[in-house]
Amino acid sequence: MSALPKVPAPQSPCPFCGVIADVPHETQEGCIAALHTEIGRMRGILANLRPTGVRPLDEPADEPPAAIRLALD
Repeated sequence: MSALPKVPAPQSPCPFCGVIADVPHETQEGCIAALHTEIGRMRGILANLRPTGVRPLDEPADEPPAAIRLALD
């Protein structure tokens, strides 16, 4: 019995497309599919990122702003 049964097998980049895989993709279609998957994964990551130092957006109030009365002298 192995001491670390849940350690994943080592992975390396495909020499053709550079995407991390168990084994190199055997066809161009395999590389293209892997690249599309990687693009989707990166888009998901980027959609959740927020720049540091940026304040959160203020939520608009449910009620309209109060009327202001200006008087000119």
